[in-house]
Amino acid sequence: MLATCRYRAAASPRYLFGPCKLPWFVSLLTLVIACQPDMAQTTSPSPKRDINAVLAAHDKELLALPDVVGAYIGTLEDNRTLCIKVMLAKSNPEVERKIPHSIEGHPVRIEVSGVIRPMRPQS
Repeated sequence: MLATCRYRAAASPRYLFGPCKLPWFVSLLTLVIACQPDMAQTTSPSPKRDINAVLAAHDKELLALPDVVGAYIGTLEDNRTLCIKVMLAKSNPEVERKIPHSIEGHPVRIEVSGVIRPMRPQS
């Protein structure tokens, strides 16, 4: 048999969780918890421009640094998040300090690739 709800304007706490109010309270609590923002998304600034445009705008200043031989778009260790990869000919702590950890909200990673030389044309 279904319980019928009657309105009671009582200040007693026993009426807060009566048969009609408990499902409503649980639903409200579930909604509030489900709508909480994910902390991982709110801790880092979200990029405003496309990563391709950011790299195009900043590649010349990155390549002007000594031992930097290239810059490209890659992924982080999770193989999903795009980042800007800066290639160094050799490990150079002084240059590595000059390279920012992020550019316009996009993460930057450094990798030592060695010297890059053009291939000889095959005849």
